[in-house]
Amino acid sequence: MAYTFENSVKVPYDILRDWTKAIYMAVGMSEQDAWICADATAMADARGVYSHGCVRVAMYCSRMLQGGTSPTAQPSVIREKGAMALVDGNNAMGQVVGTYGMKLAIEKAKELGTAIVGIRGSGHFGTCAYYAEQALKEDMIGIAWTSGGPVMAVWGGVDRQMGNNPFCFAIPCGKKRPFVLDMAQSVVARGKLVMHHKTNTPIAENWVLAPDGSPTTDIDLALEGTLRPIGDYKGSGLAVMVSMITAVLTEAYVGGEMKDLYKQMGDPQNVGHYMQAIDIASFTDVKAFKQRMDDYIDYLKFGGARNHGVEEILMAGEPEHNMYERQMAEGIDIPIEIIKEYHGLCDRFGVEKMVTLS
Repeated sequence: MAYTFENSVKVPYDILRDWTKAIYMAVGMSEQDAWICADATAMADARGVYSHGCVRVAMYCSRMLQGGTSPTAQPSVIREKGAMALVDGNNAMGQVVGTYGMKLAIEKAKELGTAIVGIRGSGHFGTCAYYAEQALKEDMIGIAWTSGGPVMAVWGGVDRQMGNNPFCFAIPCGKKRPFVLDMAQSVVARGKLVMHHKTNTPIAENWVLAPDGSPTTDIDLALEGTLRPIGDYKGSGLAVMVSMITAVLTEAYVGGEMKDLYKQMGDPQNVGHYMQAIDIASFTDVKAFKQRMDDYIDYLKFGGARNHGVEEILMAGEPEHNMYERQMAEGIDIPIEIIKEYHGLCDRFGVEKMVTLS
């Protein structure tokens, strides 16, 4: 479901990124790290993934100011063996840690064909696609998983016991857009509820369960309740599996160990990630692979009859790429409420207001 904002301002990508970077630098980040975090933030909004964009910036700043995240820490390798590495994020911003981990996986895959980097000691890092897509420019398949704080109940329960634990698979094509499957194991991200709360827009009945386990469209109950898993018990099972690989294996926090992203600002989250890069040339000719990908996508999109009312078959990642191209050309729709929130951050930290409201 795409966002529709009643009141919004179109902001060019460069301005949104630079404005966000300036805010991050004002709370103590280096210019390089602030650029990474701002790029990830602005990119999410440009792709229409507003749940992981500018709506999170005030929260990230509060966590850095209160000690839950370090604005200056840098990730480091704890252990390496062949095609694997274990990284400690040292409580740095998740975007900094995630970028470090995927770059390490890519470099190892160039030599070894594939590589896996497990990560602990990180924080919330935004969209998985931001990291998985970094492998595409190297003619590699990128895979990124992450664990999250408790926002879902295990199937059959009503208490928050696990994250919605998203993953992304990014696979390059030839003339077609890359196939980018970026999905959480919940019907919607919790950040989407936060955005709907800030913009006073309604939510769908199948998104969330109230604290008593019943469906709700009351946004206040929704924020206190649990996200519904995709496919019921199947989504629950996937979320459990992702936490086992990203958190149990890496010794990151899991389940009730994880601190609340919004309510426990001064406590490190110790989030776990999993990054993998697969070198296509180690398996087959890259050009031939991309042609086969194009052919397969054509087969899926045009090789069968469409259902009633369906104008176009879309592959994973196409809606986001379509939104990205449009918003990069026209400007990114940012709701007035978020612009006002940025203005408050500017007043607090002495940052220039790069977008004004008439």
